[in-house]
Amino acid sequence: MLLIKIITLAALMGSISYLLVILAGNYARYLAYIKALDKSKDRFLKRFLPIGLYVLDRYGYSFNSAYDRRILNFICEVYGQEYSFFYIRVMYANKIALFALFVILELITALASGYDLSYMIYIVMLMALIMIVEDTRLKNRVKLRRLEIQLEFPNFINKLTLLLNAGMTMSKAWEKISGDRTGSRSTFYQEVEKTVCDLKAGKNEAEAYSQFAKRVKVPEISRLMSTILQNTKRGGTDLVLSLRLQSNECWEMRKSAVRKLGEEASTKLLFPMMIMFFAILIIVVTPAVLSMQGIASDF
Repeated sequence: MLLIKIITLAALMGSISYLLVILAGNYARYLAYIKALDKSKDRFLKRFLPIGLYVLDRYGYSFNSAYDRRILNFICEVYGQEYSFFYIRVMYANKIALFALFVILELITALASGYDLSYMIYIVMLMALIMIVEDTRLKNRVKLRRLEIQLEFPNFINKLTLLLNAGMTMSKAWEKISGDRTGSRSTFYQEVEKTVCDLKAGKNEAEAYSQFAKRVKVPEISRLMSTILQNTKRGGTDLVLSLRLQSNECWEMRKSAVRKLGEEASTKLLFPMMIMFFAILIIVVTPAVLSMQGIASDF
């Protein structure tokens, strides 16, 4: 048993020393990542990221698996195509740093608990849970982003239809709508603003609208962009009519999204309501139980 303790202690000291060496030797190298994340609201282990980034670079991880591609698609949607590689590296580096810290915690737990298996299993389960939560949090952000876009889109298509019907060109209509919402924190209108900037920079209209559809990744918007692209390529006067028809579909989509939000809100309230129910039940039942115990003691 003494030999096992010595080996564990040596592994603990070696792990801590190795991590400190990596941090000291690579902190300046990866300082740009830490500074870039200082303004971010995301919860990353910023001070320990050099550990994970060093491991990724040391072993030349290529991000080519099916899992990597799926995560990269989510990251592209949340942070944008231009920042996708940066954030997937940060996300994986964060997981590696967490794993390293949990290994140290596992060794400390083993020494402190006298190699109690239950404590060690608990730490492993906690580590696995945190790793899963990281992915779930990213998926939830994608889901919330798409929902926000679905709620904003019907108003946009209504304004677009009115402006086109009034004689505006497609690009000018986009510019007008974007200008009315300048500085908006809405995810959807930020994407509209990016498209307008692309058009002003001289990008081809078809390419700008196509990239807009790729960024938002909502089926209804993809259909709208297809309609706009077809009209841009072949011309025609039926665009406004098509937009009106799609507008009705989009309002139905919005109703569905609002209904979904209501269902999720009621589901979230279920657990607090159950807690309140049990609390009230205890308050009501306790006096009755105590009085019954008093009667029983009299006999």
